[in-house]
Amino acid sequence: MADNPLVDRTVAALAAGRIVAGMLAWTSPRVTARAFGMEADGGQSHYAWRLFGIRDIVIGVGTLLSSGAQRRAFVTAGLACDVGDGAAGVVAMKRGNFTRSTAGAPVTVPVLAVALGAWALRSISR
Repeated sequence: MADNPLVDRTVAALAAGRIVAGMLAWTSPRVTARAFGMEADGGQSHYAWRLFGIRDIVIGVGTLLSSGAQRRAFVTAGLACDVGDGAAGVVAMKRGNFTRSTAGAPVTVPVLAVALGAWALRSISR
């Protein structure tokens, strides 16, 4: 845990957000795709959303149930995923898979999570 209650709340909020996003992606990939400005075509897309969903649920729950070095590891894993998610959004936008107007959630959400996660990670006990 951090010595700063704001850091603890930030880490908990990021974890809760992961759990909610993960549960939505797992249970309703079509709604999740639309929320991210993507086509909800089913099949393979639903499979990919469920992969994203379970990853976020596991990282979120692990973060909330851990402390010390384990919490730091979960926050670091979440940060790595957020960096990858943001980079994937940028690549998709550059390749024309998203327009600037539809890239909002796939790029902005991970960028915000990276900023908050990196800030919090600096304050978490080693």
